Amino acid sequence: MTKKRNSPTADSAKSGKGGGGTLSDYVELNPRVTLAKNTSVPFVSMDIIVPGTRKVYPVQERPATGSGSKFEPRDTLFARITPCLENGKIAQYAGERPGIGSTEFFVLRARPGLSDPDFVYYFANKQEVRSAAEKSMSGASGRQRAIISSLSDFECEFPPLPTQKRIAGILSAYDDLIENCQRRISILEKMARGLYREWFVHFRFPGHEGHPRVNSPLGEIPEGWEVRAIADICEAINYGYTASASSQEIGPKFLRITDIVPEIINWSRVPFCEIASDKVSKYLLKSGDIVIARTGATTGYAKRLNKLHPDTVFASYLVRIRAMANVSNRMLGILMESDTYKKFIQANIGGAAQPQANATVLTSMQLVIPPLSIARAFDQLIEPMMDAAELLAVKIQTLRHTRDLLLPRLLSGQIEVGEEE
Repeated sequence: MTKKRNSPTADSAKSGKGGGGTLSDYVELNPRVTLAKNTSVPFVSMDIIVPGTRKVYPVQERPATGSGSKFEPRDTLFARITPCLENGKIAQYAGERPGIGSTEFFVLRARPGLSDPDFVYYFANKQEVRSAAEKSMSGASGRQRAIISSLSDFECEFPPLPTQKRIAGILSAYDDLIENCQRRISILEKMARGLYREWFVHFRFPGHEGHPRVNSPLGEIPEGWEVRAIADICEAINYGYTASASSQEIGPKFLRITDIVPEIINWSRVPFCEIASDKVSKYLLKSGDIVIARTGATTGYAKRLNKLHPDTVFASYLVRIRAMANVSNRMLGILMESDTYKKFIQANIGGAAQPQANATVLTSMQLVIPPLSIARAFDQLIEPMMDAAELLAVKIQTLRHTRDLLLPRLLSGQIEVGEEE
């Protein structure tokens, strides 16, 4: 059994004397939350937790039941299952009402008078805390889970409450800027999707008035447009490179399924790949390439690479498509990143426990292709939006990097935060 140091008290926290102990002295783990049964409450699934993003907002509601984790606003949700734990799926619940979530969360709540909710979130992101949980994992391969005592018995000493609040305030400033950038990216992407729907779904493109329509396998389409499968408009369709990711900064980056699932690729988390120089060109990604996940629960998730990315090869569980020069890869990227494409793929792979799709399935969806003049006009409108969104994504990477450098130094006391005036 881990030997505890002297446990902290609310008086010592307020007076500034601090105190040592274990994490359970400062934080309630899996606290009790009372919810009226069968009422509709916010629900947080594991898949909407984005590593490196502080706040998670519920996007759906479910009836309150006896199963699953339960939490209140500002509680920290800590993934306990592989690979979510290793990927850093830790977030602070930002809903306005108590909610429920995946059974695979540990819930951490600040103890009144001893700890600050925002500080608890940042402390949970310490590498030492995550490593302790990872080392405790057991169970069948692929479904290993951490045990709660790995957190409750974690020896630590929180600084005095006023210091916690100042540290959390410094780190929160970075996360607020990140959230603002993400919001602006979301607006730009919404505008791009809106234009896509206007031009290529509702066919309200410039000059559409009076433009004759003709029958097609997808219904009436403008005359001069054609219906083609994705495969028919690609100059290349390739499977990725089989290799193990490397923590050594040798070779190009190695893009995996887990990297393309979040809305923004976090290039700082993408590992490297040791690959023979004569093979690099075959798997090297270019601007405009689209990669699609072909196995697992995220089969059908796709991502188009714009302009600002490091030299990158793609892993074997991804399929890369490269559109022909006379087709707008921006138009194609918007379609393939959409829920419409995901639903099409999911409907064509059945309900297998471990879904998989080959390149034929992933490129079988039909779409309406406009004349080249319309595609180029669309690109001229969309390109500035995509470029602006990408610059914001680069800014997010910089902010995250700075925040992640500050976090361990602030939490360890290497950087003093000073006293409030």
